[in-house]
Amino acid sequence: MTRNQIREIRSHLMQGLHSINGQLNGGITALENCPDDTDFASQLAQHGLSVAMQRRRVARIREMEAALKRLSHSDYGICEECGEEIGMARLMANPSARLCVHCQSAEDDGLNRRCA
Repeated sequence: MTRNQIREIRSHLMQGLHSINGQLNGGITALENCPDDTDFASQLAQHGLSVAMQRRRVARIREMEAALKRLSHSDYGICEECGEEIGMARLMANPSARLCVHCQSAEDDGLNRRCA
């Protein structure tokens, strides 16, 4: 991987972190006192969605921070499963990718079979 590619990926990760951190400031909506069970159920569903989205943002931040740390090591961009290089297009689309497309697809197929 060239220095320009590393610089480009680092910039992409930093922009992603900045964007997600801006979304974290929105926070989780509080439940309000409702006179109606339907309104309360609606608020409860919205609150659950807000919590799930917040958890996903935090997980994504952790993935991106880990990718930034790996970027300074020689193993960044190398598939953790097969040891082959992860394509630059994949790294630009998902800089925190730890698996190449082939290994990720195999892992996803395995997960789908277990869920079915």
